[in-house]
Amino acid sequence: MNIIAIMGQQGVFYKDEPLKELHLALEQQGFQLIYPTSSNDLLKLIEHNPRICGVIFDWDQHGLDLCSDINQLNEYLPLYAFINTHSTMDVSAHDMRMALWFFEYALGVADSISTRIRQYTNEYLDQITPPFTRSLFTYVKEGKYTFCTPGHMAGTAYQKSPVGCLFYDFFGGNTLKADVSISVTELGSLLDHTGPHLEAEEYIARTFGAEQSYMVTNGTSTSNKIVGMYAAPDGSTLLIDRNCHKSLAHLLMMSDVVPIWLKPGRNALGILGGIPRREFSHESITEKVAATHGASWPVHAVITNSTYDGLLYNTNWIKETLDVPSIHFDSAWVPYTNFHPIYEGKSGMSGDRVPGKVFFETQSTHKMLAAFSQASLIHVKGEYDEETFNEAYMMHTTTSPSYPLVASIETAAAMLRGNPGRRLINRSVERALHFRKEVQRLKDEAEGWFFDIWQPEDIEEADCWPVAPGEAWHGFREADDDHMFLD
Repeated sequence: MNIIAIMGQQGVFYKDEPLKELHLALEQQGFQLIYPTSSNDLLKLIEHNPRICGVIFDWDQHGLDLCSDINQLNEYLPLYAFINTHSTMDVSAHDMRMALWFFEYALGVADSISTRIRQYTNEYLDQITPPFTRSLFTYVKEGKYTFCTPGHMAGTAYQKSPVGCLFYDFFGGNTLKADVSISVTELGSLLDHTGPHLEAEEYIARTFGAEQSYMVTNGTSTSNKIVGMYAAPDGSTLLIDRNCHKSLAHLLMMSDVVPIWLKPGRNALGILGGIPRREFSHESITEKVAATHGASWPVHAVITNSTYDGLLYNTNWIKETLDVPSIHFDSAWVPYTNFHPIYEGKSGMSGDRVPGKVFFETQSTHKMLAAFSQASLIHVKGEYDEETFNEAYMMHTTTSPSYPLVASIETAAAMLRGNPGRRLINRSVERALHFRKEVQRLKDEAEGWFFDIWQPEDIEEADCWPVAPGEAWHGFREADDDHMFLD
């Protein structure tokens, strides 16, 4: 993360010489310097090279327009503008919210400027690093040593054995030094939700539009059990999607609860089309309660959103309509829905609270975001008993969580924040649309059999395409209007 891009004004002596001095001073600070030839080259460079940690440019030549363009790519990136005594400073208070600093062209001040650029770079790296990960990095850099678990003792045990040395060299020192015990007090506690762990939960909740978030290091199978164990106490009745993950079937085996099944539709291809609207009605649930031995009115509902074939519900309608106090959206495969406008109203954390109800959303951060395997999140919106919930959380969560795994969850969330995060998701959506169109084109050009994609015929723009009544492409005979959407 030590690359600086410089946009100088070549051939102007009183500007060239100070920049040459600065180049040497920045190299001594450990920076790599690159020189884009145009503003367009610079913007492409920033877009495709996230290791760039600053831009130096001539204010008279580029000014606020360049700053605004860079800001759209990364609003946190430090910008350093060189000016002279005749430069015009037409900057508003809004513009000054950018990470923008001014320096004057002069000889003999390169060391001072480079020191300040190093300082601002460190502040930038500190700003973009989320709280728990930052604390873990600091702990490792300080080289502390504790006489507690894990037994490999920051990797030293591996280096006492030939095969252990192979293992150490493969994974690297920092990975093993960051694998520390829950006894390290300055890192807080995942189970008690204190210190940097608590800061990480608050950071993640803000990122995903939740009121509270929990990091789970045993996968979303465990997250689903935690939510179910809390929300459906022994003797209660719950509504459960027949298209649920096996972890929820395991929950039913573990708990003395009465399940009432919500039955999804299915087309001729075997694709599940989601639970039809009639299944959510008060009348339908009343009939099922009456027909189920030992059932009472359900206190909790579990809905798979999205389905394994990429169908999302109109979750706002379900939240308003379904007459239960607690709804869990198992969204293992779609942790990205809070970060693109096409998913508005189609995720568990979409929209505001609904009085008298609490919503849970579980997500496999490792499936579609950049987290380690087993990384998972639980998001909550609405009133709930935090102390009781945490008992269910501790029941299923190890007392020896992997701290590198926790840091990967938080970092996956950090990657989605701000303009860089929006750009990542936008590009992913654009590439998915491009891939769909390419397969469609190849199928049209093929002389014999070729792969097809299950989707509407006209997919000119990225969207969540409605599974509407009367349309042939999806194959569902009883589709509801404004209910299911293909991602």
